[in-house]
Amino acid sequence: MDSVTQVALIGVAGTVLGGLTGVVGAVRAAGISTRGQSTLEDNKSRRAAYSACATTLIVRRDAISTLMEGLRSGDIDLETAKVKLGQAQAMRADVMRTIGAVVVEGPEWPAGAAESAAHHLDVWLDGLAYWIDEGMPDRMRDRSQWTNREEDRRLTEDAIERFAVRCRRVLHPGDDRPSRRDPLRRMLLRR
Repeated sequence: MDSVTQVALIGVAGTVLGGLTGVVGAVRAAGISTRGQSTLEDNKSRRAAYSACATTLIVRRDAISTLMEGLRSGDIDLETAKVKLGQAQAMRADVMRTIGAVVVEGPEWPAGAAESAAHHLDVWLDGLAYWIDEGMPDRMRDRSQWTNREEDRRLTEDAIERFAVRCRRVLHPGDDRPSRRDPLRRMLLRR
């Protein structure tokens, strides 16, 4: 074989090898792009589920808090309290529906935190419902009677915050910013 033919064959072989390398690279890039797109879609659906759940938890918390403050201050009468109680109790279905979406989206630890927050909301509301069902007795106006409800409020706030922190950790795993209720952060801000 003469040298021109050898050079031509080497050129053809190089072209074929270059083409195969390009095809392999394109296939790998498509796989990476598909995985990236899948991750993006997962994060979008999780973000939507987490956001809806956090919103319903906070809206119900605010409704219960408004009811409690109205009872404590004496600004609402028994009939108004019953109406507000019914509204807060009706919100439970929305909360449970959004928690279901969080359970489906996963992982387990934010879902558990959402369930815990819903449980604390129920306990808090049940304590207020007892007083309303009893016709708002005068002893309810005694400051010492509010200790348990205040503890219920605090536990609820902590549970909602735990849920929010866990959602942020799932959606932003590299973000180490402290939560708004982080005790160390509060201590540093006071100085």
